[in-house]
Amino acid sequence: MTETGTVKAESTGGCLCGLVKFEIRGPLGGVLNCHCSKCRRFHGNVAAYTEVKRSDLLFINQEGLKWYRSVTDETPNVHRGFCKECGCSLFWDVRGAGETIWVAAGTLDLPTNIKTVGHVWLSQAGDYYEITDGLPRYPESHLGRLTGEKPGG
Repeated sequence: MTETGTVKAESTGGCLCGLVKFEIRGPLGGVLNCHCSKCRRFHGNVAAYTEVKRSDLLFINQEGLKWYRSVTDETPNVHRGFCKECGCSLFWDVRGAGETIWVAAGTLDLPTNIKTVGHVWLSQAGDYYEITDGLPRYPESHLGRLTGEKPGG
């Protein structure tokens, strides 16, 4: 809290062109690298996401924000947020399934002070790279197996 009673942003970020800018006023979760075919298509490669409480995400500018309902995802009711002007992929959101949203780690301004904690959906990984970092790996979702990395969890 600042002297004026406002909450100071812990992190800021946005898209390439500036038509989507946001603040995160709470902790960031550990970064998960998602290797599913949908994330690889959306990002052009592996997706790196950090989880935040939805109530901690404040949009400064959302003029360019567009949501795509990703009907081919294994997880029901997934929406992917991106900038309709520059094409930057920004968010992975399971609507109606909790109080968190996943933010693309590469859209955060430095320093992020977060670390990668694991890899998910390796059953769908691309054949053009190897994973050599020794972090936990899951053929599908990590839910219930990585603890202490979830904001508020």
